[in-house]
Amino acid sequence: MNILAIGAHPDDIELGCGGLLLKASRQDHHNIFMYTLTRGGASGDPEERTKELIRSAKFIGAKRLWIDNFEDTKLSLSSDLINHIEFFIKKADPDIVLTHSVGDTHHDHRAIAASTTEAGRFVPNILAYEIPVTRDFKPQVYYDISDVIDGKIQLINIFWSQRSKSFLQSNAIRGLAQYRALQSRFNNSVTCVEAFEVQKLFFGKEFKLMNIPQENGSRVAHEQMPKEVIESISA
Repeated sequence: MNILAIGAHPDDIELGCGGLLLKASRQDHHNIFMYTLTRGGASGDPEERTKELIRSAKFIGAKRLWIDNFEDTKLSLSSDLINHIEFFIKKADPDIVLTHSVGDTHHDHRAIAASTTEAGRFVPNILAYEIPVTRDFKPQVYYDISDVIDGKIQLINIFWSQRSKSFLQSNAIRGLAQYRALQSRFNNSVTCVEAFEVQKLFFGKEFKLMNIPQENGSRVAHEQMPKEVIESISA
């Protein structure tokens, strides 16, 4: 399975679905792709935050990391944003896309959520993740990360430049995961959970997630990436 995770800022993907990505990367038949739209200049040194993001992708074991250069806090629903996201959706050819929630409090997050819906109109499966400061989140899918919660906290700790933010503290990360596990009411063995909202979910035969190969996939493979994008390949 190809999994594409999209985030506005360095650390968004890791906060929202870092546990899922850590578990998926440990299985040979899953490929992780990450695309971050800004370099986080509004909350720190963008060069430092970019380096942290690259280290996090390597920690996860991502196959590709793409880092765009949109201006932090200036994202809005636009053809430019949609076209960039669509380009990397075609590059990753994902079975599932993970992105921000449309009801998130941060306008950058909402812009990416709406743009992903448009850019991913041919993607059958799109889920939205939450971070500790997301409000009005309506969980519909629960994923057990009990066995990797310590790894997720290690992953978030890579973003040392953001250590003063309360929602990146280990108690916030673990607390949200424990709350969602309690809310799922599954069983006592599930102690930590990442929750997702469904934008789209398509089941094929045998109740497996449907994948529809992206149109123009061969063409986009030969197109040049936007010049401002950094591409990193994990070791």
